Amino acid sequence: MPAFADPVTVTGVSTRDDGRLSVALPDSQALWVKVSVHDPARPDAVLASTDELSFDWNGGWSTDQPLRLPEDAVYGDYPVDVDFRLADGTVQHWSGAEHGRAGLFGYRLHTGVATAAFDRAYTDYDHRDATLSGTVTTFDPATGTTGAARAGTKVKIAWYMLRNGNWGSVSQTVLTDESGAFTLPVTPGGSILSGTATVVAPQADTDPDDAEAIPDLDAVTTRYRITAQADKERVYAGKTFKVSGTVQRYTPNGWVPFANAPVVTTTHAPDSGNHTTVTGIMGSATSGADGTFSYDARADYTTSHYTYVQPSDYLADFTDPFSDEVTVPRTGQLSNLSATLDAYRTITVKGRLKPEWICNDQTVTLQYSKNGRDGWQNLGSAKAEGGTAGYCPFTIRALGRTAGYYRVTHGESYTLLPVSSAAFSRSRIETRIVSFDMTPNRPNRNASLTAKGTLQYKSGSTWKAYKGGQIVLVIKPKGESTWYWVVKGTTDSKGHFSLKTKAYEDATWGAYLAADSKHFYTESKSEYVDAR
Repeated sequence: MPAFADPVTVTGVSTRDDGRLSVALPDSQALWVKVSVHDPARPDAVLASTDELSFDWNGGWSTDQPLRLPEDAVYGDYPVDVDFRLADGTVQHWSGAEHGRAGLFGYRLHTGVATAAFDRAYTDYDHRDATLSGTVTTFDPATGTTGAARAGTKVKIAWYMLRNGNWGSVSQTVLTDESGAFTLPVTPGGSILSGTATVVAPQADTDPDDAEAIPDLDAVTTRYRITAQADKERVYAGKTFKVSGTVQRYTPNGWVPFANAPVVTTTHAPDSGNHTTVTGIMGSATSGADGTFSYDARADYTTSHYTYVQPSDYLADFTDPFSDEVTVPRTGQLSNLSATLDAYRTITVKGRLKPEWICNDQTVTLQYSKNGRDGWQNLGSAKAEGGTAGYCPFTIRALGRTAGYYRVTHGESYTLLPVSSAAFSRSRIETRIVSFDMTPNRPNRNASLTAKGTLQYKSGSTWKAYKGGQIVLVIKPKGESTWYWVVKGTTDSKGHFSLKTKAYEDATWGAYLAADSKHFYTESKSEYVDAR
C-alpha cells in the first residue's frame, strides 16, 4: 500500500506579549488562515476575526496586528476557531473550545520589563557597588496602547554569579514606582552573568511578558605584589612574632602603594581555586597609606607561614606570597625507661624520646641525686636518634652510685622544651676483701699454697662479715698479662675464706667476689709469690 503523509492540523493557539495571536500550524504553504474569537457565554457570537496572518518558523502563523475585542469585553480567556486552506485546496476547521487551554486567546494586560541596565560597565576592587535600573511597561489590548506598569508591580531579578571560583544563582524581587521604574543596588562580589528581569505574581487581569535579559557585569581584578619579613624564627607556644612589609598594586601608572589592603599571615598558602576562604589565620592588619604593614602573628605550633592580601574575587590569583617557617618548641615525652646497675657500678638506662615533631639528634642526660629531690648531678649523655615509629630510642651508660636516685632529662633545644622523667632508684651493696695473704711466701715449686682473706659488706657506715660469698682465686703467671682462675670457694659465717692450691710457678695471685644481683664486685690486693 502507498504511504500517506500525516494530516496537517492545528495543535494550539497562544497569545503573544504584544497582544497578537499565534497559531501552531506547521504548514508554511497554507493558502489562507483565519482566526475567530468567540464569546464563551455565546459560542455563536464572534467578537473578533481576521485572516491577516503571516508565517515564521519560530511562532508559526501570527496575526499581523494585536486583536481588539469590543469595548464592553472584559479581560479573560476566549475560545478561538481556526479555519485554513491547505495547498491542495482542502479547507479545514479547528475549534479551540474542544482543546482546553490550548484553544484560548488571553485577552489581558501584557506587562513586562522594557529596559534594564547597570550604572557601570564593571565592578573592581575600589568600586564594588552597582545599581540596576529598569522600567516596566504594560500593553493594553483594549486600547492598543503601551504605558507605565502599575506601581508595586513585582519584578524578579535573577542572575548567575562567579564568586570564589564557583557559579551560583542569585535572585531578588523589587517593586516598581508610579512611573513603572525600579532600582536594585547590588554588591555582587564577583561577575554577574546571564541575568534576567521578569514580572512575577501579576494581578488576574495581567499576563507577564517573557524575561528581559540583563547586561553582564564583569568583576575586574587587581594585580598586587608583597614583600615581608618575620622578626623571629622561634617562639614559645601562644607567643607572637612580628610580621612587617610593604604591599603594592598595579595601576595604569605602574606600581603604587596598596593602601587599606587587608594583609594576613596564615598557616596555609593561598588557594588559587578558593578566592575568599582563609584558613589558619595567625595575624592580620590593614596596610597604611604608604602600603606598609606591621602586626603580631601568633604561633601555636611549628609551621610554615604565608603572608598575602586576603583573597578576593577582585584580586588576581596570587601564587607568590612571602613564606617562612616558625619553630615552636614542644614538650616531648620520655617513656619506656628501663635501668640496670651492674656489679661493676655501670648503670645502663634505655628509653624513648617522643616529640610532637622530629626528634633526631636530641641529647638526653642521666642525672643522679642522693635524695631524689635536689642536688642533681650529670652522670652521662647520649643521643636520641634514628626513630622511624614516632619516637627516637636512646641508651645511656655511666658510672653509677652505691645507692640513690636517677632520672633522665632532656634540656631545652631548638625544637623541644625541657623535660625530665620521674626519679627512680637503683642500688647494690658495697663489698671488700681484706687481709688477703698467700702463704708460704716463698714455697717450693708445686708445693702447697694457701690463700686466705675476709669478705665484708657495708651496712650503713659499718663493714660486716659477708657469709656465703663466692670467692674466686686467680693467677697471672710471670711475664703474662692474662689472669686465670684457679679455685673457687665460699666464705664462712665470719666472712673468712681459705683456698688451697699449689705454687705452680712464679706468679701474681689475687681473689675476687663473684657478685650476685645484690652486691657489687670487689677484688683483693694482688700478691706476688716467688716459687723456688
